[in-house]
Amino acid sequence: MFQYSRLCRTFNYENFWKYRCSRRGTVNLIEFLQDLAIQGWELWSEGEKLRYRTSKGELTSSVLTQLKQHKSEILELLRDRPDIFNVDSVNVEQLTASPHQNRRVVSPSPLVPIQSRGSKVPIFCVHPYTGLVICYHELARLLGSDRPFYGLKSLGIEEGEEPLTRVEDMATLYLRAVREVQPHGPYILMGWSFGGIVALQMAHELKTQGEQVPFLGLLDTYTPSHLPEQSILSQKVVIEGETLSISLEELRRMPIKQQAVLICEQFKQADLIPSEVERLLRVQSLNCEAMRNYSPPLYSGRSVLFRAEKGVLSFSQNVSALEPTLGWEEAIANIELHVIPGYHEYMVDQPNVSILAQKLKDCIEQALSSNEQ
Repeated sequence: MFQYSRLCRTFNYENFWKYRCSRRGTVNLIEFLQDLAIQGWELWSEGEKLRYRTSKGELTSSVLTQLKQHKSEILELLRDRPDIFNVDSVNVEQLTASPHQNRRVVSPSPLVPIQSRGSKVPIFCVHPYTGLVICYHELARLLGSDRPFYGLKSLGIEEGEEPLTRVEDMATLYLRAVREVQPHGPYILMGWSFGGIVALQMAHELKTQGEQVPFLGLLDTYTPSHLPEQSILSQKVVIEGETLSISLEELRRMPIKQQAVLICEQFKQADLIPSEVERLLRVQSLNCEAMRNYSPPLYSGRSVLFRAEKGVLSFSQNVSALEPTLGWEEAIANIELHVIPGYHEYMVDQPNVSILAQKLKDCIEQALSSNEQ
């Protein structure tokens, strides 16, 4: 029998709880506060008092209600992590002065501004199969405050959204959002795990349209043909805690959609699953299917693969038996390889993410410099 107290790496449960808290506070407030900043609001703390002023934004009752309702959380963010939320000194003039920030993306949008300030060419980073982009916050911080960093999240996570089922459809939608921020190249695209597959399709579409994509980063992304045979959901269950009424082998034999439904029902019965997880599991099962059904095009551009030295922890694979480029030599003619310490699951966590960020900095600068020559 297999067990649970969390599905930490099944649907990145650790990050899900950060996300769920965000619906009441942290990450939801990021979007709210950044939106106020774009409208010309300024917020700061004076002891236990929250101060704000606006020269161009509207002082509406709904805004005031949100500020009052989340006063303690906002004060905590302003005191402890102002560099992440970028609300203390951003104003309309600063944003419109940047060629990458003078457009607003129509809501609902997959685009999440993780680090919205900076004058350098922005990075657009696609979600892993979990659909969430909260995993990229530390990476965005390490890449520097002058490099805008936008995450692209899955549709279907929020209530009322319909998830996409094909990589090609995701790429088309995400590019539409990207071009609202940056109409033309040079583009910097990347993604961790499944996100690299979508980023590749986006880069391919941009190049066929005559745009420049000097940097395409694949963060330990496997080609669909090189994924393990067993389905991802059953492989990534963390065995810990209480027992569910099904064996791991039984779970593995089920189609991935049925796995997601069963796991969801088991958690419901144990009163351990909030309603958001149903949507997350659906998104993730669809992303897994999209990944397996995708046939990568022959990509004429250059790509950089950042491979996890120890492979994927939950696949228990023989790392030495893997192809160095994880199968990408078949689709990408010009591929550069860098090895990052640790396992796939922890590539964007410390201490590995610091090494990844430094290599990314160097590779991006080199790619942009070569593109200008």
